[in-house]
Amino acid sequence: MACTGVQRRSKHEPGGLQAGRPRRMASKIEVDPETGCWLWTGSCNGKGQSGYGQVSYEGKTQLVHRVVFRMLVGEIPEGFQVRHADPWGRHFTLCCKPDHLEVVPKKEALRRRDWESARARRTHCPHGHAYTPENSYLDPRGFRQCRTCRAERVRSRRVPRAV
Repeated sequence: MACTGVQRRSKHEPGGLQAGRPRRMASKIEVDPETGCWLWTGSCNGKGQSGYGQVSYEGKTQLVHRVVFRMLVGEIPEGFQVRHADPWGRHFTLCCKPDHLEVVPKKEALRRRDWESARARRTHCPHGHAYTPENSYLDPRGFRQCRTCRAERVRSRRVPRAV
């Protein structure tokens, strides 16, 4: 079941994490009363709602939803990813409730990703130039490009003229 607002009794409870992880991890999960989502309130790898929760586990920083899935459901098969399952297309990156997660092959996860809206949310190019109407254009493939970066690439490829 996905984070959809539909109430459903879960076979998992955040307190179940305490068996495999110190209480400190369970203490950073708040249950949303409307959706039943387990919302991570600890460290994130992005800003606001766009980031994923992260935690130090087994000596390295890992995504919380993957750690919780492994602890309460089982290992993630090689070549698969844990996705936030929502048939209505919403993607709650801070939810780590096992009932709201699904394991899918990497190819399927990429196919389902909403690339267009992810690109549309970007306000600056990788080099920090603002995507304004004056400083951006769509290339033949339909990708937004930074005019400043393009001009710099063209300039750097020019062969200096002999004097």
